[in-house]
Amino acid sequence: MRRMDTEPPPIQQILPPQALPHMANPARLPLLPMPPQTAANQLPARQGPRPLAWHLMTSLSVWLSLPIAWPNAWPNLNSESPGWNPDQRARLERLLTLRNHTDPAAFDAAIRHESCARMRQVIKGIRLYRDHPAKRSLPDAPAIWRAGTTTLRDYNPSAKNAPIILVIPSLINRYTILDLDKDLSFLRTLASQGFRPLLVDWDAPGETETGFTLDDYVLRRLIPTLELAAQWQSHDETCPAPCHVLGYCMGGLLAIALATLRPELVKTITLLATPWDFHQPDPKIGPKFLDIAHQVESMLNALGYLPVDMIQTLFASFQPLQVPIKFANFGKLDPTSGKARHFALLEDWLNDGVPLTAPVARACFRELYGCNLSGQSRWKIGGVTIEPRALDQPAYIVAPGKDRIVPPESTLPLANLLPNATLIEPMTGHIGIIASRSAPSLVWDPYIAWLQEHSAKQTEKVAKIAAG
Repeated sequence: MRRMDTEPPPIQQILPPQALPHMANPARLPLLPMPPQTAANQLPARQGPRPLAWHLMTSLSVWLSLPIAWPNAWPNLNSESPGWNPDQRARLERLLTLRNHTDPAAFDAAIRHESCARMRQVIKGIRLYRDHPAKRSLPDAPAIWRAGTTTLRDYNPSAKNAPIILVIPSLINRYTILDLDKDLSFLRTLASQGFRPLLVDWDAPGETETGFTLDDYVLRRLIPTLELAAQWQSHDETCPAPCHVLGYCMGGLLAIALATLRPELVKTITLLATPWDFHQPDPKIGPKFLDIAHQVESMLNALGYLPVDMIQTLFASFQPLQVPIKFANFGKLDPTSGKARHFALLEDWLNDGVPLTAPVARACFRELYGCNLSGQSRWKIGGVTIEPRALDQPAYIVAPGKDRIVPPESTLPLANLLPNATLIEPMTGHIGIIASRSAPSLVWDPYIAWLQEHSAKQTEKVAKIAAG
């Protein structure tokens, strides 16, 4: 076998220490542990990560095929390969260099051992999560309005004169990410700073929402809640006062539509990780989603909605190993630590999604991701083109620099389109801006300062008008 001229790096830089003993005995192949028998009445506390079968099969197909696939796959990697990463290619080249400087049989045995060890670690992490005692224990905020399964919740009911913030979460996941834990609640922090957050709790679509479109959610849910909030803000049904409006993720998209249709009732607009140009940074995503729309159409026709597990599978398919890797890392944590509790609460939220009505799913796949109607200024709600350029309210835009769900390139056009925009780009992820330990300092505090400034300006303006 050909040997390399240069000295290879130490094996400890390539393979973890636990792999090394097996290089002395290539014939010894570690086996994956069999799961313990569980009685039917002793099911784990959780059923995630969803869909569990998909994640397990993905892990098995990747880790257990690695010993066979990697020597043949690496020469063909290039910038057109799925999930291309130059750093990964460099690591593969180092592995090949190391293989050429060691006994091939022993090296391949070490690779097999490491593959099985990683699969074992994924299974361990999933088991620990499913049995973890952590549970979100915060009480629901009082409900002050309902229509169908949509509820408006008041996070500061005693502060009748406080500036109101109408908070609009995504339709896909529940609102609880905004109110995750007693020491990590964005909504309760806003309330503690003198604001009155009114949260739109979408819940899962019910009988009333069967067949709801994005137009219905804006016209029949958001506009009525905004009108009520404006009346409560002024304490006068005949003379409503504008409110702050905040949208997270897909909720930001709906917030832009709401502000376009009822601009006189919106004081400021805040957009957290909100997609707008759906073909950025990868224009190839459009045809992919049009193909997905075609594939799921028969399901939408049969069920009338897109199930949660299908939504989760679609998200996971863009980063197939993200879930297995994070559960493998979770398995290394002390289960009694704050980090483990935080992980369990976040995963509970991620796995507690809600289905999308068939018309909303079609709009997401075809109109937004597929044809990028919003990015092309062709997206309409209620027959009105939703055009951010027409909004002159102060706007606060958060484009997380590490967001893989809504890449910052998709959000950043809003900073140019909205004429009175303030932009921040914290180096965190999509969920990190709301529920990471760094969220308060990176996102919440700057936003609250900005909001207090604009609330004070509005108060001064109203006082001057009242004084004549």
